Amino acid sequence: MGMRWKWSIAGGVILLLMLLLASWYFNKENRVFVNHLSEKQQLNQKDDIASSDNKNKIDQIINKAHFQGSALLVKKDQIFYQQSYGYADAQNKCPNKKDGIFPIASLQKIITGALILELVKEGKLTLDTTLDRFYPDITSSQTITIQQLLDHNSGISMAEEEPETLLINQESQINHVLATLIVVESKEFHYTNSNYTLLAGIISYVTGQPYDQVVQKRVIDKLSLKHTYFWDDLPKKETIPIPYFYRQKDYQADPSPANEKLFSSLLGAGNMYMSTKDFWVFLQSLTNGKLFDQDEYEQLANVKAQGYQSGMIYYDGLKYSEGSLGGYGTIIYGDQGNKNLVILFGNQPAKDGMKGLGEELYKQLLKM
Repeated sequence: MGMRWKWSIAGGVILLLMLLLASWYFNKENRVFVNHLSEKQQLNQKDDIASSDNKNKIDQIINKAHFQGSALLVKKDQIFYQQSYGYADAQNKCPNKKDGIFPIASLQKIITGALILELVKEGKLTLDTTLDRFYPDITSSQTITIQQLLDHNSGISMAEEEPETLLINQESQINHVLATLIVVESKEFHYTNSNYTLLAGIISYVTGQPYDQVVQKRVIDKLSLKHTYFWDDLPKKETIPIPYFYRQKDYQADPSPANEKLFSSLLGAGNMYMSTKDFWVFLQSLTNGKLFDQDEYEQLANVKAQGYQSGMIYYDGLKYSEGSLGGYGTIIYGDQGNKNLVILFGNQPAKDGMKGLGEELYKQLLKM
């Protein structure tokens, strides 16, 4: 019994030592793990603080500009910030929404231009195809090319005025342009919606479908856009922002708000509503292979020539486009490859201009 008792004592001591050793080792490893986790948490906290500071800076810039609407900022190909500002209806305190729809005004020309370039890619048109193939009654149409329509150096001009009556279909919309445009000898740059209404008619002629159906099939459905509509097909559930101006204070009424007659005259040039995110998806499609590869689009759009090309202005590695319909203001501003980009759709434009705000936000993106 004495020997057994001694062996039991010895075994117990050994077991206790093993337990103490295991406990020490576990605590050591756990401290290493905890310290490592703590370092990661600290880095994440620093990133969160930096991100929060950057977003606060963006808010300050936008609020100082008295912009009201929806903003989407892209950094390194990813949505970095998406936010809404102010009211869609100030009187009833109805706020703007991040995914709210706004008239995109002249940004629609980028869509129309892309459809023309897609038809060129498919061999159904060339950029040198002349206007007399589609509209032979237009003066000097045999000397006006698709390229010149895209770039606003066709010699065509038209008063940008609201028609006397509502234009109820595509035929009446194109006839309105044909009846009111004039052609001059000069082929210098002259911005006019009529160039893009004629291009919308050409798209319809070549495809055998109305322009809106072509956009629906080739853009909206193909890219699975959820918040994109034409002026005459707006869903009743959507809140349509009321246009305002900043004049010493916010939400001053637009004295001449865009109405249905004006929208009806902007076929292919400015009669669509979109959300900022939908427009971002569309812009991506011009470079990510959904509609075009980047090199393909830049070659077709002749981006290297700089200046106004197919709905956008290119310079110094940047692209920019702006739309305006009274109190509605829209802009895209960023690099040509969509790495860093600012998209603003507003129902109260920035007090000192949308381009200035877009440029300031873009510079802020580059600092982050």
